[in-house]
Parts: sequence; structure tokens; C-alpha cells
Amino acid sequence: MKQVGVFAVLLDALRTPSIQVLVFGTGFLLCMLFVYMGVLTPMDNKLYALLSEVGNAAPWRQALLQDATVLGSLSVLLFVTVSVAMALLLAGEQRKALTFVCAVAIGLAVTFLLQAGIARPRPPLADHTATLYDHSFPSTHTTLSTLVYFYIAYLLNHFTKNRAVRLWVYLVAAILVMTIGISKVMLGMHWPSDVVAGWCAGGSMAALSFYVIKWKRKLRVKTS
Repeated sequence: MKQVGVFAVLLDALRTPSIQVLVFGTGFLLCMLFVYMGVLTPMDNKLYALLSEVGNAAPWRQALLQDATVLGSLSVLLFVTVSVAMALLLAGEQRKALTFVCAVAIGLAVTFLLQAGIARPRPPLADHTATLYDHSFPSTHTTLSTLVYFYIAYLLNHFTKNRAVRLWVYLVAAILVMTIGISKVMLGMHWPSDVVAGWCAGGSMAALSFYVIKWKRKLRVKTS
């Protein structure tokens, strides 16, 4: 019974946006540190060799992976961001729209700055005829897709109080961003640690957005 109580407390704590920012942010910093120190290189090489071999096994599998990675492309994510922001503006949710757009813009800028600063080379099998104009760490597609799709999941959960539906929405978002991230490795475009760092970075940015929204809501209640 005591273990169940501790687990419930930890679960409730993890639902707090500020705790999520801390957890995901720490995960990203650890990934960046380990990549810089070369600690993750042996694991990266093994997982990359395994996953890229599976991705190249059959043409139909490559086609599916390419479809998956397109869902995390910058053009698709920017289109989704603008569309959702416009819907929020039309619904009178200016704060949420502004928070969303700012989060995506800051996330894009920070990701490119990190890639330029760390300058990690792409994997040797990467298709350089594709649009691979940036460095490898962290994965831009994974970072921004995690931020965008989890933000949308957060918005969708405001339409229902059903616990099962809310869990399902977040589960679908998690499956989507995991598929996008893994597809980048299977297509040979990123190292596994690039993707893990992208999940952590995008998760921390999304949680920070939730924290800002909650903080603004509390501030509005106090001043009204």
C-alpha cells in the first residue's frame, strides 16, 4: 500500500508542467553532455547499424518510413503551427496562440543554434542528396514534432474531462513523435542519441508552454 501511495505521488508530480520541464530539460542536458564526452558513441553505432539495416530491408518499408518522417518535416510542422494558431485566434484564445507560435519559433532557433555550436556530423550512411543542410544533434524534426504535437494534444484535452480519452490523446501523440524520431534513424539521417535529445528538448519546450499558460491563467484570476 505504501508503494502504491509513493507511486501515486510521483505520478501526480510528473503531471506538473514545472516538474516536466525539469525532467525533460535534465534529460536533454545529460544527452548533450554524454554526446560531447563520447560516452554514447558505442551505443549510437550499434543501434544505428541495427535500425538502419531494418529500414533498408524492403522498398515498401522505406516508403512507410519516408511517409512517417514527412509528418515531422519543417514545412508540415510550420503549416500545422500556423493553422492551429489561427484557429486559436478565431476562438478568442490569443494567449494560447501567442504562446504556441513563440514556443515553436524559439524551439527552431535554439535547435539550429545548438546544431551549429555542437556541429555533430551526420551518420556516414545519411542521404546527403536530401535536404540535410544542418548538423545532426539534436534532431530538428524530432524536437519540433514533439513540441507541436504534444501542444495540440494539450489543447484537445480541454474539450473533454474523460480520463480515458485524455490518456488516449497523449498516447497517440507519443506514438506519432516516437515514430517520427525512429524513422529518422532507420532512414540513416540521425544517430539515436540525436532523436532522444530531440524528444527531451521538445518535451521540455512543450511543458514550458503549459507552465506559461497555467501561470497566465492564475495571474488573470488573481487580477480579476
